[in-house]
Amino acid sequence: MDQFLLAFIEATDEEQADRCLASLIDEHAVPIVKEILGASLHFYLDTSGAASTQDASDLFNDIIANLLSRLRQFRNDRPQGTIADFRGYIAATAYNACNLYLRQKYPRRARLKNRLRYLLSHDAAFALWTNQASGLISGFAEWRNKDALTPQRLLEKIRQDPVEWIETAGLPSVGIDRAQLSSLLHALFQSCGSPIKLDELVNIVADICREKDQPDEQLDTVTNLAAPGLDFDAILEQQHMLALLWQEVCQLPRRQRLALLLNFKDARGQDLVSLLPYTRTATIEQIAVAIELPLAEFLKLWNKLPLDDVTIAELLGARRQQVINLRKCARERLERRMSAIIEKNSVVK
Repeated sequence: MDQFLLAFIEATDEEQADRCLASLIDEHAVPIVKEILGASLHFYLDTSGAASTQDASDLFNDIIANLLSRLRQFRNDRPQGTIADFRGYIAATAYNACNLYLRQKYPRRARLKNRLRYLLSHDAAFALWTNQASGLISGFAEWRNKDALTPQRLLEKIRQDPVEWIETAGLPSVGIDRAQLSSLLHALFQSCGSPIKLDELVNIVADICREKDQPDEQLDTVTNLAAPGLDFDAILEQQHMLALLWQEVCQLPRRQRLALLLNFKDARGQDLVSLLPYTRTATIEQIAVAIELPLAEFLKLWNKLPLDDVTIAELLGARRQQVINLRKCARERLERRMSAIIEKNSVVK
């Protein structure tokens, strides 16, 4: 176990444990969380604790509260697993909170980023790798581990007039399905001639494809919950119906829940799992519990959702067709159950 935690875990009384916990938070957690909020979201807190925005204050407090809760639970439950790297654990918690914030605040951008990550990771022509100084980097496969990045001025020039760039690149009207995204990335990387930070790539593609969130975008315009075979438009009109849907999902057999939730998307292929925390229907922890995956393992999958059927089949130890059949059964049951609930509510009204 990490040495920073030993005094807290082995404290003989609660007063001593509280002192150790306060030291862990003040001396280790707070500086790391502040640094990550600044680097990831440009959220800043000064030495007095004053935040640059209300969102910064709320997110900082949420992360610290989450850490406090988990550490107290860890001391009380004494699980078999241990935290080998406490500072790494803090960083992972903060990064996950930042990612969730962005998914909730900018859902369309988050879905586009997921699509790009999937394409870059699964198309042999492209690559996605990590640079210690710049984070995730994207480019052609032969550029893997290349450090020199596209100059910022060139990226800004493309973003200033994406229509002109599309015409110069000889691209047709650009959409966001997989084939068009692949063509777009080929043209973009050829035009730049060097790798691009993933976040910069998302910004450029969002401008080119006009895939951007509106400042006051309402829930029913953020996403359409019409999964194949299910008509959920009416459900989104009343958030309590979404809660009822979640209850029904939790009643599905485990293999059906996993096949459905890990590939939970609408007719356009857009991720819908993030809708659950976004509407406060279910937390990430509750989703992990529902599919019976350890939280740490589920968090590794979070930014890759929705998963393809082959990956889900590997998790289930099943064949791809079995995954498809499991999800089909889940949707049919949900359709029957939700139709009955909606009909009952209509009669009551």
